[in-house]
Amino acid sequence: MRFKGTLILLILCLGLGTFLYFYEIRGGEERTKVKEQGKVVWKVPVDDVQQLDLISSDQHITAVRTGDRQWKITSPRSVDADSDALSQMAGSAADISREDTVEENAANLAPFGLAPARTTLSVKTKDGKVHEIRFGTDNPTGSEAYAALQGSNQVFFVSSSVAGAFNKKLDDLRNRAILNFDQADVQSLEMLESKGNLRLEKEGDRWWLQTKERKAADSSAVSSLLNELSTGRAKEFFDGNQDDYTTLGFEKPILDLHLTVGKDKAIKHLAVGLEKSKLIKKGQPKPKPDEKKDQNAAGETYIARDESRPELFFVDKDFVDKFLKSPTDLRDKTLVAYQRFDVDSITLTNANGTMSFTKSQGGTDWTIGDAKKKAKWDAVNDLFDAMEKPVKEFIDEPGPLSKYGLDNPAAHIVFKQGGTVKVDCRFGKETKDGVYAQVQGDSSVKVADKESLSKLMKGEADFLEPPPPPAPAATPKK
Repeated sequence: MRFKGTLILLILCLGLGTFLYFYEIRGGEERTKVKEQGKVVWKVPVDDVQQLDLISSDQHITAVRTGDRQWKITSPRSVDADSDALSQMAGSAADISREDTVEENAANLAPFGLAPARTTLSVKTKDGKVHEIRFGTDNPTGSEAYAALQGSNQVFFVSSSVAGAFNKKLDDLRNRAILNFDQADVQSLEMLESKGNLRLEKEGDRWWLQTKERKAADSSAVSSLLNELSTGRAKEFFDGNQDDYTTLGFEKPILDLHLTVGKDKAIKHLAVGLEKSKLIKKGQPKPKPDEKKDQNAAGETYIARDESRPELFFVDKDFVDKFLKSPTDLRDKTLVAYQRFDVDSITLTNANGTMSFTKSQGGTDWTIGDAKKKAKWDAVNDLFDAMEKPVKEFIDEPGPLSKYGLDNPAAHIVFKQGGTVKVDCRFGKETKDGVYAQVQGDSSVKVADKESLSKLMKGEADFLEPPPPPAPAATPKK
């Protein structure tokens, strides 16, 4: 009897477990799925969204897809679009969900901000189908907004973030990029401005100043400029008629940038003209001097144009100032332009003689001389550090080398990769501020840091790894 009762209890438990699984768990999942499906207003593949219309009381914006992620604004007029912003909007528009129903058939939509609607979203797909929804005011808590489908008086809630995604003005969706290009593809940069003309060319991963003589540029500084240019955004747009103004300043721009981009060497051109406060319409008197806005005042903007598109726009003063550079500003301040991982041998000559260093096969250790004695890693590293310290001054039209002690140098160091010389640098006389130095291939004489020379004036003993301490003597057995 006890066994029979236990079996019955077991069967009841199994039945209850099966019921709980299929009703509570599996059934709960199905009910949740059905409930979520009931919240879907519409759902279309995002790639099928072909056109977006945003309609409000004061505007009607139409954006049309022209490529996988490219968009064009066609209304209220044809202007370049912010394709990233519109692609994101298309993703939001492809899947609209609702919350609770407020009224099944509202007699008056005005109390909900739906007559007229704050914003109407129209989504047209590739097959020509159109989906439309009206967004009204927010509820008292601001967490949800009233909404209704076009042609229906059923009022329901959508989250305020859903409605807010489509509450945009024309300028929110326009292309605000100052200049469109891929930074990695830039081959050259030419800047014509008040401090002079600059031309920079890229070779491998380094940038060079092209003057009377090619000079190493500060590659990180050039990359920073390109980053400012590629990520910079217009402050506002110029929507007036250019012909209505006496001049916009483009015939003599404050800043004129030309980029060569990609294998086809496409030209990107940005010109920056007058300050906004100095734009004068024809027939209007020039402002008196005391009425002119201080050009250094915070918030001043300059009119600009990208030659690849018709719209003009304004950039702020901070952006312009970052490009007002002299050749010295962009010159590489390190003593020598090189990559230390390229170097596999070093020859150093100073008052102690000539020493030769060779990198080990694995590339982590250094040896000295033909005997391959192990060198101190930090002492060899000091030689690299000496070449990378910033110089204090450039002498671009030097006199005779004897004037600087470079005809009989105090130290001479050569870095090689295989048989190719990567660095050949001589150090001469000391000055009050440093020590004269000259790098082969560069006609200028540089005033280097005295510490650089001190790192090169060591003898072989200073570079040798000390021998390991002798092993302790064995304790004799008793």
